[in-house]
Amino acid sequence: MQKTKRKVNKREARIQPWGNSQGIRLTREVLKEAGFDEDDTLLEVEVEHNRISLVPKSKLTPFQKLFVGYDGEKPKTEALWDEIEPAGKEEW
Repeated sequence: MQKTKRKVNKREARIQPWGNSQGIRLTREVLKEAGFDEDDTLLEVEVEHNRISLVPKSKLTPFQKLFVGYDGEKPKTEALWDEIEPAGKEEW
């Protein structure tokens, strides 16, 4: 599948001191245009050379991620015991 390029609106932002760190403030309009919700308070930061990307962090817990795509059916069992040769004095 071919990715389509989206129009990127460029804006300027200033890096400013924020406590003992540096910070960038983004306007509500910029966040809305990027598709962020007001509930997206936790972001993953992806760092590349000369580029910083902000991505909404998944709201699913690691346990919930295990069940993504699970449709509720019982998994098929595998008959592994039929394929294994006895190793000792087992009686089958």
